[in-house]
Amino acid sequence: MRIQSKNKVIVKNKVFGGERILTCIPLVAKDKETLLSQAEEIVELKPDIIEWRVDFFENVSNVESVVEGLEGLANIIRDIPLIFTLRHYNEGGQAKLKQEQRIEIIRQSLETGKVDIVDVEIINGSDFINVVKNLGIVNDTKLILSYHNFNETPNEEFMLDKLKEGERLGADIVKIAVMPQNHGDVLKLLNVTYKSRNIISTPLISMSMGDIGVVTRIIGGIFGSDMTFAVGKESSAPGQIPIEDINTVLEIMGQNIS
Repeated sequence: MRIQSKNKVIVKNKVFGGERILTCIPLVAKDKETLLSQAEEIVELKPDIIEWRVDFFENVSNVESVVEGLEGLANIIRDIPLIFTLRHYNEGGQAKLKQEQRIEIIRQSLETGKVDIVDVEIINGSDFINVVKNLGIVNDTKLILSYHNFNETPNEEFMLDKLKEGERLGADIVKIAVMPQNHGDVLKLLNVTYKSRNIISTPLISMSMGDIGVVTRIIGGIFGSDMTFAVGKESSAPGQIPIEDINTVLEIMGQNIS
C-alpha cells in the first residue's frame, strides 16, 4: 500500500492522492494540426491525465489561436482530465512572455470551461497566483503550484519549504521537479517526498529529472508522489520514459491497479 495524501483531489473520476499513482502524458506540439493529431494518438495509450504544454505552441502569444487549439484538444480527449501549463521562461518555459500576456492567455483559456487543472509556478508570486486561483474557483479548475530547478537539487529543507509554500499559497496539488548531480540527490528528492506526507495535506507530484533521476518516475509513487509523467510522442522534460514501460513496472509493483 503506497502512502496517500490526507486530502484527495478528484478530477473527472481520477483521484490525486489516492491508492494509485496517476500517469500523465504531455503534449508539446508547435501547431494546432500536430497538437490534435498527437492527441488522437495519445488517447489510444489511455493515460490518466494529459498535459498541454502551451508554451511550446508557436502561436502562444495569440490568445485566439490558443483557445482554438484548446477547444479542439478537449473535443478529442473528452473524459481525460487536462492540465493547462504555460510554463514560466525562468523554469523551463519555451516562450518568453510578459506576465500580463500570460495572465490573459490563462484567463481566456480557463473561461472556456475546457481546462480541468492549471499549473503555474510559485516563482510568479502571490499576486499572480491569487488571480489564477480566483479564476480557477470561478471556472471549476484545480490549481497546481510548482517549482522547477533544471540546474541542481537543493537541500531537503529548501524543497520541503517549497512544498509547504505551495500549499500555503492555496494549491490543490503541489509539484517539485529538480535536477540531480548524483544518486544521493535522487535519494534526497525521494526522502523529501516521503517526509512531506506528514507535513502537507495536499496531493503532490515530485520527480528527479534526467537519466540519473529516471527511477523516481517509476518508484516515486511508493514514497508519496501522486502522478508521474511519461512520453507519448515527444518528451517535455529530461528523463521521461514511454507510458507502456511505466505501466508495466507499476503493475509489477502493484502501484497501477485500476
